[in-house]
Amino acid sequence: MTSPNENKKLTKAHFIIFGLMILAFAAYGYYELVLKTKLNGATLIDNPTAQAISVKIDGKTYEIPANSFVKAELEIGAHKIDCQAFGIVNQDLTLEPTEYGVINPTKSKYVTYNIIFTKKDLRDQFKPYDVEGREIYSLLGAPEVSTALFIPDRTLGKGNIDVKEPSTQTYNKMNQDYAYLSKIFRLKEFFEFYDKNNK
Repeated sequence: MTSPNENKKLTKAHFIIFGLMILAFAAYGYYELVLKTKLNGATLIDNPTAQAISVKIDGKTYEIPANSFVKAELEIGAHKIDCQAFGIVNQDLTLEPTEYGVINPTKSKYVTYNIIFTKKDLRDQFKPYDVEGREIYSLLGAPEVSTALFIPDRTLGKGNIDVKEPSTQTYNKMNQDYAYLSKIFRLKEFFEFYDKNNK
């Protein structure tokens, strides 16, 4: 038979264990939602052209070699950008809804495409879309072609141009038949990727 004091001790111990479990879950959630994206995400100033360019953002100058990109440490929100080679003078640059993605001072064309990962044959569910005069098939809506000054990486690090697309992706077979990754490509590289993976 336990005494009332022992019951109180058990209750206090249970509260302490329960509190530590909540703290552990909160810390894990903070890591997944905040810290992990900070570790993985990148803001890239891209230059897919054949000439080197100079870009100034908020007074800081970045030199971007031809056919290359440079990482920039910028926060979400409003900035000012200059790139004289492409006629950009003190222009507004808004990084929203995320600071991660591609800054496009050359106004080049980029494609955001949903790559599908599945072991099932879903070809009958794909629909054709016109992308720059080519017929491209997609399961999750039309590929987005953009020349915007900022193209956001909706994956916060997994789908930017500096990340090679994975060959496989895990997915929960109980809930859906596929997984997808929303990936940003330079236009030419998108067609190369599509041709290689859709034979």
